[in-house]
Amino acid sequence: MKTLTSRAVVIGLVGVLMALALSASAEAQMRASSAEIVRAAGRVDILPKGQGTWVPGTIGARLVEGDQIRALAGGSADLNLPDGSTILVAENTRFAVTKLDYDAATRERNAGFHVVAGKVRAQVSQAAVTLARTRQSNFNISTPTGVAAVRGTIVIIAYNPATQETLTFVFPSPGQSSSAARVTFVTRGGQAVTVTGGNFVRQVGNQPPGAPTPVGNLPAAVQTALSTAQNQSTQGSNELITITVSLPSAQDTEDLVNSGGAGAGAGEDNPNARGANAGGVGVGACPGCGQDVSNNPNPNARGPICATPPCGRGPSGSSR
Repeated sequence: MKTLTSRAVVIGLVGVLMALALSASAEAQMRASSAEIVRAAGRVDILPKGQGTWVPGTIGARLVEGDQIRALAGGSADLNLPDGSTILVAENTRFAVTKLDYDAATRERNAGFHVVAGKVRAQVSQAAVTLARTRQSNFNISTPTGVAAVRGTIVIIAYNPATQETLTFVFPSPGQSSSAARVTFVTRGGQAVTVTGGNFVRQVGNQPPGAPTPVGNLPAAVQTALSTAQNQSTQGSNELITITVSLPSAQDTEDLVNSGGAGAGAGEDNPNARGANAGGVGVGACPGCGQDVSNNPNPNARGPICATPPCGRGPSGSSR
């Protein structure tokens, strides 16, 4: 009996140690990563974390957590992320990396960015998940008035500090239906609205977001300029020049996204989620917003796609 008891204790201890080892291994797989500049035109600068001087943002330069990039009038840049997502930084824009972790084996990611001023266009890949896991993949872009929780789709975020206005435009990725393209915007006050492909939402200051509106209602010229590097609304903004600006922590942003109840699974394939079709605005945030569906792997996931061709390494177009 004593022998059996001792053996059971040993087996139990081995099981606990194996579980701890597997847990530690899973955590270790998610590692800090970087975004690479693959195209730079005009005046593009980088402000490394903790530094007080902007430096030239050239092709091949990498941005890590805490780094900022700006493109001044006539400038723009394309960033490639390790999961295959791309981000276009338009002119007169200041943009920060607040979190960028990635697991190459599972394509799991935890990505957070912040628009201080200006406009960005992100084509977000849908993470190819092939291993069972408890954590889902996150991709969030915040502004001073809220955060857009994104799943694999195309989103354009514009923020004007002078008016405290955030605009969130959603478009389906190639081959994706408009209803599957979803972005949930959550205000700093915890009010959430889900926007589907072909729609946009406007939100100002501490006010609740407006109802989603079809992009097709906008003038043709505005629609054409949306996906380009054009952005004159924030030209001359002080936020493009000053060194010190307030950036939200990645944890604060994640807490905002996951803190309330705008509907379980909002931003995912949930027919009961209140979104653009219903024009619903929920009070509270949305657990699951900005997370890729874990049971919908994409075996055909490819590497980074250039946001604004031509891309690739070569002489930088930056001028200063």
